[in-house]
Amino acid sequence: MAKGQPLTFDLDEDDLKLFTEEADEQLELLDTALVQLEGEPDPELVQQIFRAAHTLKGSSATIGHKRMASLTHAMESVLDAVRQNRLTPESDVVDALLVALDALRVLAAEVNTRVHSGIEPGEIESKLKGILEGNAAGNGVAVKVAPSAPATVPPAAAEALLADIAGGKQAFHVHVSIDATCELPGIRCYQVLQELEAIGSIPWSEPGRDAIESGNGEYTLTIVVAGLIEEGHVRAALEAVSDIGPVTVSHLGVDELAAASPIEAAPVAVARPRLSVVENDAAPVAATPDAKPGKKGSQSVRIDVERLDGLMNLVGELVIDRTRLQQIRDAANPVLKEANLQELMQNFEETTSHLTRITDELQEQIMRSRMLPVRSVLSRLPRLVRDVAAKCGKKVDLVMSGEETELDRSVIEEISDPLVHILRNAIDHGLETPEERRAQGKPETGTVTVTAWNQETYIYLSVKDDGKGIDTSTLRRKAVEKGLISREAAEAASDDAAVQFIFLPGLSTAKTLSDVSGRGVGMDIVRTNIERVNGNVSVRSEPGKGSEFIIQLPLTLATTKALMVMAQQTVYAMPLVSVTEALLEREADVHTVNGKRTLRLRGKLFPLIDLAEALGDGASTAPEGERFVVAARHGTRQVGFLVDRLLGEQDVVVKSLGDLIGNRKGLTGATILGDGSLGLIIDMPSLISEQARFAA
Repeated sequence: MAKGQPLTFDLDEDDLKLFTEEADEQLELLDTALVQLEGEPDPELVQQIFRAAHTLKGSSATIGHKRMASLTHAMESVLDAVRQNRLTPESDVVDALLVALDALRVLAAEVNTRVHSGIEPGEIESKLKGILEGNAAGNGVAVKVAPSAPATVPPAAAEALLADIAGGKQAFHVHVSIDATCELPGIRCYQVLQELEAIGSIPWSEPGRDAIESGNGEYTLTIVVAGLIEEGHVRAALEAVSDIGPVTVSHLGVDELAAASPIEAAPVAVARPRLSVVENDAAPVAATPDAKPGKKGSQSVRIDVERLDGLMNLVGELVIDRTRLQQIRDAANPVLKEANLQELMQNFEETTSHLTRITDELQEQIMRSRMLPVRSVLSRLPRLVRDVAAKCGKKVDLVMSGEETELDRSVIEEISDPLVHILRNAIDHGLETPEERRAQGKPETGTVTVTAWNQETYIYLSVKDDGKGIDTSTLRRKAVEKGLISREAAEAASDDAAVQFIFLPGLSTAKTLSDVSGRGVGMDIVRTNIERVNGNVSVRSEPGKGSEFIIQLPLTLATTKALMVMAQQTVYAMPLVSVTEALLEREADVHTVNGKRTLRLRGKLFPLIDLAEALGDGASTAPEGERFVVAARHGTRQVGFLVDRLLGEQDVVVKSLGDLIGNRKGLTGATILGDGSLGLIIDMPSLISEQARFAA
């Protein structure tokens, strides 16, 4: 079928949603785990990858996506060889698996678009098959075959086998591989189980009896069989089963079994243990009748985001009503006291206090349901680092921590691109080549550390490298050459201030253009996207030792803490993340410099701006000296705003402006106040940056 041709799949709208969610989850897992697999594989990681591929194969086959099922089957065969220690996942092997993974993403997207993408996985499958056959010359893939793993037997099964041997029986450890082309490996595993049970007893197997009998057998099967038998009997029994690949039969003697069995245990007959196989676990776990229940696993339910948004809107209405009740209580308090209605007032206060507590708890629980671990963003980084490092000819170790830190999904969606830009720049610009690092006495492999953590109501993301740092002299020269700043301002700027030039639009220090960087758009996008979600980004650098970018983000965009102020009869909400302090105008140290009002605060001078005038509402008409000054900061820029009144701090529910008042400069949203009136939320980063530049 040609590219662009319509496709049909056997699923309805509900099935489509389930397939998409599961496919995204498994593809993301494979993307992260395959990069970790390179080199010396962890058996648990290999098992996890294999099960992800197995799940994708099953779900794609169920809906009739034959090309996707065929490709995942080919990947599964290679992963099974790794799982059996017949294949070591060197970089070329992982490269081939990652190419297959990229094709899988496109094939999975076809289920939504219902249009043929043009991907035909035949060539990719041939390369994967070549890996299995060790055909390095034909496929350009280097293969290293590892020795077979020694036979291992669980302690409980070892005790039973020692008793069998004491009774004159022999025991064998059997490892069976099902042919990679077999479409029904579960049936073949069941046939192996039946054939071996016909000649002896089976005290242990992996997968377990329950899993095999339910049809969940896989492409490898390990069984321990005991009886009055010889090795030839075992092999003859296996020959009766079709689609059998390589078979290993090892004799289990007293020495091997004694090493696995507890010394104190007497050789007594033990009932066959049941094996509980969990689809997402790394390996089966033996469960015995005496086993105590372990810690209850976490349970989760997928909820549509639109439903969560609906719940969040309802909670927002509750918050508004709570605020209104509090305002009514405050207004009625003096009147009720004068009327000797203390009991009524007490009941009213108790009711509002209870409503406040319940609303806060409900709001917190709903917000938590919108939270996702930042791992969902960080999990994409290992593949990115691997690819960018290869293109740049550099060796990079990526170290990540704080993956469990939670963030609102709306913020997570906005932070992905900025984080990718920073990471690419750290590798391309920050880290030196292996030769340069050796010459400087550094390890050949550079290190990039990505860390996430919570602090109060904000989340912080740090991207730190141990490279050469940012060359401020080059930044100054480039900024002047491109006309982004005057020569005098560039020369007068301190090194800390000059480092901030990296965020100027169109500025790049790359010597050559490439598909990694050099077009002068990356860091400008970083700042723009982060400020769009009321965040902030800062950078610090030390020559020869590296650089660090720190991103500060609000935990959620649905609500925010704000200082409520009034200017020209309009109520504004100023997000507290930007506010540093507030004071009376008559108590402020105000000066006029070059015809512009300036505020001196804590030894620093910065512009003093009328808030209403800055937002296009005209200059304030309040008596001079009776107004208030709100000092605000964004990055290294500070501004003082003149307002008519301070109304106090408040949690505000952020609403979109929509078409209500049009696109007004300096505003980011609106909120409904306790009395039902409208308050406007100020876009502090853009307003501070604009006023600081205007006043400069």
